Amino acid sequence: MSSKDDVKNVAIVGASGLVGGEITRSLLERGTFNITAISRQESTGTLPPGVTVKRGDYTSSNFLESALEGQDVLIITLSVMASPDIQTGFIRAAAKVGVPWILPNEYGGDGANEELLNAVPILASKTKYRDLIEELGTSSWIGIACNLWIDYGLKGGWFSIDIPSRKATLYDDGTNPIVTTSLPQVGRAVARLLSLPVYSSSSPSLSDYKNQFAYTRSFSVSQTDMLSAVQRATSTKPEDWEITRMPVDEYIKAGPELLAKGDRMGMLNILYGSHFKKGLGDQYYGRESANEKLGLEDEDLDEVVERVVKEMERK
Repeated sequence: MSSKDDVKNVAIVGASGLVGGEITRSLLERGTFNITAISRQESTGTLPPGVTVKRGDYTSSNFLESALEGQDVLIITLSVMASPDIQTGFIRAAAKVGVPWILPNEYGGDGANEELLNAVPILASKTKYRDLIEELGTSSWIGIACNLWIDYGLKGGWFSIDIPSRKATLYDDGTNPIVTTSLPQVGRAVARLLSLPVYSSSSPSLSDYKNQFAYTRSFSVSQTDMLSAVQRATSTKPEDWEITRMPVDEYIKAGPELLAKGDRMGMLNILYGSHFKKGLGDQYYGRESANEKLGLEDEDLDEVVERVVKEMERK
């Protein structure tokens, strides 16, 4: 383990994944961390040079404890489809070998917003992992709150803006704002957070976020803002698009109905629709963004959307 004044040894689960890949790239760019990717034995994910890889059985406590020995930070990034036991196993192993810091599998909505947790059960289910970390009493957690991912949501059409088909459904009048973050911005936020000193009486420190959320963002935008940026990036006009409108409550209500029919996509109605409700995803409500303390600026919406469109065109 490194000096108590900073963190150097960082283990990451899911280092080749959607969120984990961006975090890994940003950590490498900082050039100050010893990065270990912990992967399943059968994983085929590729990792960039400079990352140590430890492969093994996620169900083996011996493997997990061995892989985490000497680490300052454990970053957990897992698919929503992953077994809940996986994160629990990593948390218990980290406590057993004395890992001081854990970033649990958050990277989404504000887990401190009770109204949002009540509206989106999948977010509420994450609470038990933070509670477990505190209960074990060895590690401290930091949750990364970033709300919905703008780039991922646009590529998948999850904001009800279908770029290839030139179709969009606007919730209410389409002007409800939400805080949203790009995946690269999430990676940068984590890397800069872990670059802070562990303790400081005169400047931001990692301990400022002990057992709390660190809030980051790219910008605050509405569906109308997104759609206008997409039209600029695709050189299309409003008349080139088929645009419909739907009450956001109606869109959300369709979620449980789809789930009842066995269609898991209904969870997206609940997740994305809820963030467009006032009090849920439109701001962080008194919990300040960490961007300024981390030296992060808001991104430019047009630049992010242009990147998304280019990446979609290459596929």
